[in-house]
Amino acid sequence: MGRLPDPSFAPDCTIHLDGTPIPARAGEPLTVALLAAGRPLLARSHKYHRPRGPFCLSGTCHGCLVRVDGQPDVRACRTPCRDGLTVQTQHAFPTAAHDLLGVIDLATPHGLDHHHMGTSFGPLDRAVVAISRRLAGLGRLPDGAPPAPPPVVPEACDALVVGAGPAGLSAAERLATGGRRVLLADGEPRAGGRLRCRYDLPDDLEQGWAGAQVIRLADAGCEVALATSVLGLWLDDGAVAALLWQPGGPRLRLVRPRAVVVCAGGMAVPPLLADGDRPGVLWGRGLAVAVAEHGLVPGRAAAVLGQGAEAEALSARLSGIGLEVERLAAARRALGRGRVTGLERLDGTRLECDTVAVVAPPTPATDLARHLGAPVRFDEAAGAFALAVDTDGATGVPGLWAAGEVTGAMGAQRAAEAGRRAGEAARG
Repeated sequence: MGRLPDPSFAPDCTIHLDGTPIPARAGEPLTVALLAAGRPLLARSHKYHRPRGPFCLSGTCHGCLVRVDGQPDVRACRTPCRDGLTVQTQHAFPTAAHDLLGVIDLATPHGLDHHHMGTSFGPLDRAVVAISRRLAGLGRLPDGAPPAPPPVVPEACDALVVGAGPAGLSAAERLATGGRRVLLADGEPRAGGRLRCRYDLPDDLEQGWAGAQVIRLADAGCEVALATSVLGLWLDDGAVAALLWQPGGPRLRLVRPRAVVVCAGGMAVPPLLADGDRPGVLWGRGLAVAVAEHGLVPGRAAAVLGQGAEAEALSARLSGIGLEVERLAAARRALGRGRVTGLERLDGTRLECDTVAVVAPPTPATDLARHLGAPVRFDEAAGAFALAVDTDGATGVPGLWAAGEVTGAMGAQRAAEAGRRAGEAARG
């Protein structure tokens, strides 16, 4: 565990995890600093108090929820480090690393039926209910109220593009260069989507393409709102409305665009293996971004779980930063408790590793478009439902288009071309 020997990745501040000082780099995601310090265990599960840690590294799972500066349930992967940041692990007594309630998981290997536990005797039933209420929930109430956002002032624009990956950048570029007022929003702190992995894939776009697109968008007057989440889309008096959240302020924005192009990509897919929820099991794309942008070295030995060109590219990347790497198409079980220590292969043999990188097509993030009634279809390549669109990205809902991996599994070049077609169609 650690960082690449590059001065630009050297820690320059200190955060505190459960009272322990951790070196960090100002501005990097909290999860990166903790993984670099060998601290992937951040919480315990609700019922059995099983160890939990970051998985997706991109804000789509709930494995990295921690208490930050007195505020509970904060996503560590979305929290930038700064000197003096105070972090506490959650749902554990006293801490996630030394949780006395972890005995529940060890003592109930065949499961725990809490609905019938102690119900045969009144006083015992009341005691069990009282204890259960004390253990339920996630996180303690905040030390104080968070700062209130300023009043929401409705805004208007010609087009809202959701997602700044290859499809979203291309769609926004076609709209902006066509003279439209465009707002491009993405929850990540940097544009590029999957291109931030910096893989060398046959269907990838050239290095620097995303950065060049952002410059062209700025020159065309497009607003690029990064680290901005689109919370919802709905019809308001026959027109589309969108609610955006910018945590830096914090600030809520109510936007009424004439057209919406959803290029939200997909979400991380948990591995299909027993005990695959162990800390140290990470989403391949999120891990690749952490290596490329923050110099993370996640461990000493890694298993890359998946097939295809992306699995090969990630294996090469991890091997290139000094990890012992073995690639498997599938495995039976993750081993270890507070952190993964290996995998049980399908033939029953053991593979020693302290990091498991999961590579699979992401699940299309269809929720926003479905708020407006967009239809879906089952995409066999992604193994999940994706938005159903025609050749120019139209969803059948007036004013709503979609492109990229939200419509099914595809490479970066194909996603960029789909985004260009949707942008042209959306500008009318």
